[in-house]
Amino acid sequence: MVFQIDPDKPDVPALAPIALWMGVTTMIGAIGSLILAFSGYDWVKDVYAFAAAVLAFLIALILIAQGKILELLAVVSFRVKVKVGVEGSSSLLANLPTLASPATGGEKRPPIIPQKKPERVIHIPESQAREQGVRTR
Repeated sequence: MVFQIDPDKPDVPALAPIALWMGVTTMIGAIGSLILAFSGYDWVKDVYAFAAAVLAFLIALILIAQGKILELLAVVSFRVKVKVGVEGSSSLLANLPTLASPATGGEKRPPIIPQKKPERVIHIPESQAREQGVRTR
């Protein structure tokens, strides 16, 4: 059995969807308060209803943003943990002594020399290059 982790579905804290949906509900309340502010009913104080709509809108933005940030932090944290784990296990495997075999005599292999990556070549027509001020080498 192989242990597999899906980096696109990490464990999101329960607070993230709660904050998100509280923000959505507060946004609906802000719209309702704004409708009441312009309704013209005698029992509604226009200034208070409009102030409540603005305040509810700001609170809704904060709650929705915090919910989304918590979801994204869980994804980023999980991916960093996976990356560190993979790099740590690969360096651990690279530093293990090789198994002694009669052909190699138990010698360690030399480290892999990193190769220089080839440059990207981008073709731009001369007319566009002159317009944009791009210089050729």
